[in-house]
Amino acid sequence: MLLRRSRSGVVIEINPYGVLMARLGRLGSAAMHVEQVRELPADDWDGVSRELHALLPEHKTYVPGICGIFPPTRLLQREEVNPRKLAEPDYLPTVLANQYKIPSDKWRIALVSPFDGNPFDAEHPPIKDVLLCGEAMEELLVAQRRFLSLGVHPRRMEISSLPVLGGVQSYQAMVGDSQPAAVVEFDLHRTYVFILGKGGVHTPAPLEFGFGALVETARKELNIEDAGTARSRLLAGEAEIVARAPRLLRQLVRNLKPAIDYFELQTGQRVNDLYCTFLPPGLTWLARSLAASIEMQVLAVDCSAWLTALGITFASEVPDRLGPHWLSVFSLIAGLSPASHAKKTERV
Repeated sequence: MLLRRSRSGVVIEINPYGVLMARLGRLGSAAMHVEQVRELPADDWDGVSRELHALLPEHKTYVPGICGIFPPTRLLQREEVNPRKLAEPDYLPTVLANQYKIPSDKWRIALVSPFDGNPFDAEHPPIKDVLLCGEAMEELLVAQRRFLSLGVHPRRMEISSLPVLGGVQSYQAMVGDSQPAAVVEFDLHRTYVFILGKGGVHTPAPLEFGFGALVETARKELNIEDAGTARSRLLAGEAEIVARAPRLLRQLVRNLKPAIDYFELQTGQRVNDLYCTFLPPGLTWLARSLAASIEMQVLAVDCSAWLTALGITFASEVPDRLGPHWLSVFSLIAGLSPASHAKKTERV
């Protein structure tokens, strides 16, 4: 049974590098107040569970939560569709099978607008383009079980990629930045790229280079004996790692730059800002080097200033614990994307 809406709760995100948690004074209240925040590594699940219950000791069983995930095979791609055929039961499954090799009976898919994030409206279908958002049902069940095992009862669980895009746009608007931005999710096995321009969200194909490939590259470049040591040195942001960053990221840049160049050539818009989602503090060097290599600037997100602009209050000790990567967590509660709070329309 869900606890009363006036009770405390948590907004929690599991990303490839860690678990971010923020205690909310009144979960579901119109006046959001962040009382405490915590950040833990993603591989210490017992530690996460202990810290969660230390953060909210008044909940003796499950803590009600707003949950964000970045599952490994997530889909967020812009697709040109025939709006007159969307109502046909076989049309979208055929698109998914042909374009993305997705078995529609094993996936949860939602359609949203690439222009404003609104969910699909069957009475007012899109003119041409939609964002396909989804994940394999088995992956979603795995994520749900993980939250329950930690002691969190998800009131809402969603793939965080879409809310993050709304968060980046909101932050740019706050600082008066109208330039197109590239949002990069440097995952364990691949890199997802989303470009926010005047024509909405553009989605180049995912790049087959992730943190695992970076670990192997670093191991070879620096003559490191084992992958575990290479991983630790990358996450620590050692001086030698930072100095070698252009070489370590050469393969990623070689694939990312053409995607950015293609967007600029097709639209005539210059992509100026780069935001790397969920990178922990030890990997900030990666964002800086990546931006420099493709002649962009890092979007330096000040989460406490952004929360203040949104009317979300917080305890005095919270700002010192926040880095730019906390934007993904707070995007879940900022109410920026209509799709974040509306019931998703399942099409397949």
